[in-house]
Amino acid sequence: MDDPQLSAATQRVWDAEKHEARCLAEKHRALADLYDHDGEYEEAPEVDSVSATRAGLALRVTSSAASWHLRDGYQAVHLFPRCLALLDSGNLPSAWFQKMLKSSRSLTDASRKNLDVAVASWSADISPERFFTLLKKLITLLEQREDDPDPLTCLRRSVDLLPSIEPGMGTIQVSGPIPEILAQWKQLDESARAVQTAQRTALREGTPIPHDPDGRVLETGRALPLPELRFALMDSAAYELDGVAVPAGRFRLNVTVPALTMLGASEEPGMLEGTTPLPPSMARSLAGGENTWYRVLAEPTTGAFLPLPAEKFVPTTAMLEHLRLRNSTCAVPGCTRLTSWASECDHIEECQRGNPEAGGLTEVENLHLLCWQHHLDKTNGLLDPTRLPTEPTQPGRTRWSVGPGSGRGSDLDVVTVVDDLDTASIQIAEDLEQAWTCYLRGIHAADPATDPAPADPDSTGPESPGPGSAGRVIPLKRPGGDRDGPPPEQPPPFYWEPPLPRDRPRRPRPPGGTEIPPGDWGEHGPPPF
Repeated sequence: MDDPQLSAATQRVWDAEKHEARCLAEKHRALADLYDHDGEYEEAPEVDSVSATRAGLALRVTSSAASWHLRDGYQAVHLFPRCLALLDSGNLPSAWFQKMLKSSRSLTDASRKNLDVAVASWSADISPERFFTLLKKLITLLEQREDDPDPLTCLRRSVDLLPSIEPGMGTIQVSGPIPEILAQWKQLDESARAVQTAQRTALREGTPIPHDPDGRVLETGRALPLPELRFALMDSAAYELDGVAVPAGRFRLNVTVPALTMLGASEEPGMLEGTTPLPPSMARSLAGGENTWYRVLAEPTTGAFLPLPAEKFVPTTAMLEHLRLRNSTCAVPGCTRLTSWASECDHIEECQRGNPEAGGLTEVENLHLLCWQHHLDKTNGLLDPTRLPTEPTQPGRTRWSVGPGSGRGSDLDVVTVVDDLDTASIQIAEDLEQAWTCYLRGIHAADPATDPAPADPDSTGPESPGPGSAGRVIPLKRPGGDRDGPPPEQPPPFYWEPPLPRDRPRRPRPPGGTEIPPGDWGEHGPPPF
């Protein structure tokens, strides 16, 4: 491996890998400078949110992903200095170093330092398979040497919402010790089987069918499948809270559906809370099952949500709904916390209570929704947003200053963020523009013709109508091209007349031709509707 004999293409890949290893080492050192924590990394309850925001701006990832990069940078510099030096020299491949960081997350800082000493002493001539095998064995040995508490007390219990690759579907993952998970599954499964047996008995005896709210069992004559019954039982389960009062939902659940999608004229997907696409059929079904629809106005060519005014200190419900449309997640760049679950309304320019003449106004352009953590960071001066002036129908922009002592000094990161847009409006506007262009091309594909006129022996031929003529006829090409034979019967010419008040009589239609409605329509003439 010290002097490999490589072809030209393979040598280029070899050199690119060495360059990537050096770049990775430099990135870890830069991330460590963003967040420098003394002592055990696990002593910090969570990575500083502002540091994660700054790292996310540079890496162009979300704040949650940037926190993992910060963790790796801290460990690479402070816990694996020998391996980091080998990475910087190009002698340790980047994939090996990243595998070591990921595999050692369960170890303590002392064990990671021992791992650094051991791995740095290995020869670079070993194969990748041998390296990964030795790494796994060494990490297992270090875990056994650590004085861990009872493994049963360290098992994690969690319920997580996971994304799903299937459109319109979601996944809830429940993790915990095997005995507890099996006990819950056994109770749920036995309950579902009991309900299924009761449904079959009711169908056979003609008695009321249990747990059939939508009447599917009665309609199909078959009991529901066990997976659906388990889901139905979980959906209707009550939570034991020991008297704890759950606050009422601050917002309604928003499903935004384009109007043309509801009419079946477009297949633009709907959006759940502005983040999750919904298939058009599901969006139409959800809209059809509701008694009340809320109209949302958007500027069609830019997709900017049109704001609603307000002049009180406490934002109105309509203002909060508009803010949720404008930012479905926390307004801080990189933060993915949904504003519909846990958010706080904040004045971008601070409003002074009791003194309406000073401070920022309570209007949508001076408000945004922040998660509680970033709201606290803004209060502490670590975040400083500034709303930039824009046109009323253009998307709003906010300039964020991120860092300690925001608003001053050179140790500051500044980035401009554009509000969320209704991309369906932009797409529909483009589709309509394309349809109109195709229509105009169809008009000019044929030669213009005049209205039929009585024969005049003194005239040499028909005259073309001028700009002030009363009408224009677009001839239809008859089937068969220029073949001999009488022309087929033509449909009556298209006639358009603007609506008039009821007390005014309508003008008689011209005997032939199409009357152009009054107005300056340009060279293309009036629209076809």
